[in-house]
Amino acid sequence: MKKTIFILLIIGTCFSCNTNSKKNIPEIENVNIESIVEKEGGTTKLLMITSSSLKPSKEVLINGIDFTIVENEKKEIIYWSTNDNNFQTTEGYSVGMNWTEIPQELKNRIGKMTGWGYYIKLNSGWTLGFCEGSTCTDSDPNNLSNINWIFKRKE
Repeated sequence: MKKTIFILLIIGTCFSCNTNSKKNIPEIENVNIESIVEKEGGTTKLLMITSSSLKPSKEVLINGIDFTIVENEKKEIIYWSTNDNNFQTTEGYSVGMNWTEIPQELKNRIGKMTGWGYYIKLNSGWTLGFCEGSTCTDSDPNNLSNINWIFKRKE
């Protein structure tokens, strides 16, 4: 009996001691619309979602994480972006992580959109964004680079 109680205490301790405060966000299609709260003072502003596209955006909170979203004319969310380091992709990446923490396999898939930034698409559909220099593409990411934002586009 004492052995069973001891094992249950160990298991309970393991599950209750999770110190990871990072949060994953469900897939775009599955986010409950009630969980999206428009931030007070989060007025519409133009957001560059590609190097050649500016769209009206809103600042919102989703499950306590800051996001900027862009909606189409049907009010469907077509672009999500965050620079909140409390957000974590399903792969475990978050804003502020260093370039050295990214596996070479992903680094080999990096893309560049001149004047907008470097990006790495993840299997989850999220994309890591890097801004290098004043144009965000002044130089390639290096060991001093960090993830600046994480975004997702509805294609």
